[in-house]
Amino acid sequence: MTRVARLSFLAIFLVPALIQARTPAIEYKIGMSKPWTHLLEVELSFAGLPPGTASLDFQMPIWRTGRYVVFDFPGGVQEFSALDGSGSPLPWAKTDKSTWKVKKGRATAVSVRYKVYANEFDQRTRGLNDEHAFVDGCAVFMYLQQYRSVPIRLTVIPFQDWHVTTGLETVRGEANKFLAPNYDFLADAPLEIGSQKDYEFEAEGKKHVISIYGPATFNMDNMIADFSKLIKANKEFWGDLPYDRYVFMFHTGGDGGGATEHMNSTIIQLRSAGSKDPLAHRGLLGVTSHEYFHTWNVKQLRPKNILPYDFTKENYVKELWVAEGTTSYYTGLLLNRAGLGSPTGSLDMLARTVQEDRQRPGNRIQPVAEASFDSWVKGRGTQQSYNAESDFYGKGSTVSLVLDLEIRHRSNNKCSLDDVMRALYKRFPLSGGVGYTNEDLQSAAEKLAGSSLAKIFEDHVYGAAPVDWERLLLYAGLELRAKDAERKPDLGLQAFDRDGKLRVVRVLAGSAAEDAGIDVGDEIIAFNGGRISQARELTDRLANLKADDKVRLTFFRRDRLREIDIPLRLQSVPAYSVTKTANPTALQKSIYESWLGTTW
Repeated sequence: MTRVARLSFLAIFLVPALIQARTPAIEYKIGMSKPWTHLLEVELSFAGLPPGTASLDFQMPIWRTGRYVVFDFPGGVQEFSALDGSGSPLPWAKTDKSTWKVKKGRATAVSVRYKVYANEFDQRTRGLNDEHAFVDGCAVFMYLQQYRSVPIRLTVIPFQDWHVTTGLETVRGEANKFLAPNYDFLADAPLEIGSQKDYEFEAEGKKHVISIYGPATFNMDNMIADFSKLIKANKEFWGDLPYDRYVFMFHTGGDGGGATEHMNSTIIQLRSAGSKDPLAHRGLLGVTSHEYFHTWNVKQLRPKNILPYDFTKENYVKELWVAEGTTSYYTGLLLNRAGLGSPTGSLDMLARTVQEDRQRPGNRIQPVAEASFDSWVKGRGTQQSYNAESDFYGKGSTVSLVLDLEIRHRSNNKCSLDDVMRALYKRFPLSGGVGYTNEDLQSAAEKLAGSSLAKIFEDHVYGAAPVDWERLLLYAGLELRAKDAERKPDLGLQAFDRDGKLRVVRVLAGSAAEDAGIDVGDEIIAFNGGRISQARELTDRLANLKADDKVRLTFFRRDRLREIDIPLRLQSVPAYSVTKTANPTALQKSIYESWLGTTW
């Protein structure tokens, strides 16, 4: 063997072996021996560590995937300790709010133990009580940055006869043991542990599970049939299913609502727990469609500044309007293409979209790129958000619609936003480690549209110009008309009732309520001298009045009784109707049919 050959042999076989020898074996363990205390018991074990590393920084994420705000996950940690391989205690100290530095010396095996107070079911982060547990890995599991790419073995110790439902791979032949290819996958594969009911089914050649905690009266045959149609529609849209098994988790019957997407699962909270009500079932399908579309858009196809995730700080990103808004845009479209929607419903939704877009003052002030960036600063809303900010979900959906119809119109319906999303999905695979930017999206869209979209992006992504809805919808042969006859008297405030108290939660900029001096937090107790304690009562009494009538509101502000007379005005933005034009062109009909997934 020549010297060159010998060196090649060493490079091919010995170097990877040496690297593997330095890769630790990582095991995580989570228990819940006294669930009524809300304390999860966590242990992390690392074996095969290099002896030359004097210390290890164990870190707890300060945010979770799918929610771009900072949480206080480290604040729930208690009773932290560290041990070497022989069980001897190791010294440690916190070096910042989310880092525990363990001095290991020359130890090659280190384990840390701690408990996490978990009582945040409504946030879909971490919860444990005497009925069940829910674990989002970001909120419970620490990690070592240098070993984030190393596979992990997880053992769950359920309370009594509880069982585990998760998107993690199971260890064959070993109960409650699971595998994750790396920390990021573990952190993005939540655990439901309790007496939940799991319904398994196969769709498009892949395994799926519907897991339901709480009281529910779902018709499971119908639910599985509808979910199978939605899965098929998404596969046809993207071209693949990027998982071997997917879990739809539901928490039903609680006070909270909301949902979060994960790598190969989602957690959805429903206040109502049945599917006999058509509206409730439509709502269930809508939120499921949104979260499932995320399997591709944000879990695989990610903006540049969240690939990879930095769990130690804010990850500022200007593309959340695509990650969330474009997903919102396709929520209804994919239901239609799955045969789960209706043309009439689509037109009604378009009419509401126009009204909502035009009546939110913040849409004329803040661009969606800026709203995306500010997610970390302002979360999902402040008292002034509606007046001063756009919403990257709602406005992002609107901008996606603008782009879709512009591309369809300019390309003679040969291309669409569908093609843009698929092109980005192929160009920026998760495995490539590089995410896209707004500029990448614009470039891909212009290539398919066949012309510059700079003005569209300047006006609607980086600017806050109003959408020309009348012109835009005409591309699909649709006419927009204001329902001026249906304009109702309006105070320009939103009130919410709880525990018998009706409080103002929003005052619309430029409204009668704002001009009269109504403030957020005011507790309304009387309307024209009559007691009032529910938002519904406020709506009912306004319905009997007309513009220019005066309303006397009696309310408490900081425990002081006040009264204000407010002259009513008509709603600033009317309701709309969207109807098909009488004499559509061939292009308009073509766009309408392929866009909404129906016939003219």
